[in-house]
Amino acid sequence: MNITNAIDLRYAMSGFGVGMLVGMTGVGGGSLMTPLLILIFGVHPATAVGTDLLYASATKTFGSLVHGLARTVNWTVVGRLAMGSAPSTAATLLMLSS
Repeated sequence: MNITNAIDLRYAMSGFGVGMLVGMTGVGGGSLMTPLLILIFGVHPATAVGTDLLYASATKTFGSLVHGLARTVNWTVVGRLAMGSAPSTAATLLMLSS
């Protein structure tokens, strides 16, 4: 099997376009690629969103590890942000589960 047959040019061009827009604007890739997958490529919404969340969690975990090891993280700021977001997340999950 030839590799060029395995790669759909539309997916490659879409990825390139989204990458360019993310680089130029700073907008998150998921907010651009997820609607593109759903509306243009006909991917089921749950699959498109799930794929975006899986990719985002992997890249953010790796990025956090790299910056943490490089000592470029201000942990005081992280702690202050977590003091507001962690309880709010827990309260939201509690509310949604009931």
